[in-house]
Amino acid sequence: MADFAIIEVPDGLTVAELEAGLPAEKAAIKHGGFVVDPGPYHRFEDAYEAMLALRDEEDEMETD
Repeated sequence: MADFAIIEVPDGLTVAELEAGLPAEKAAIKHGGFVVDPGPYHRFEDAYEAMLALRDEEDEMETD
């Protein structure tokens, strides 16, 4: 079963699948981004919800 992390790529935040035994940084490099939250999240849905929460926090910071 795969684990997931949240990374930032040029288009914004995304959920990346982690290859077995490799750190989140490797997934970020593979996608041309950097790690925002290494997790690991064991379910895609959990990582996705965490990513949405991060976006909400960013939006709140921009409006302050």
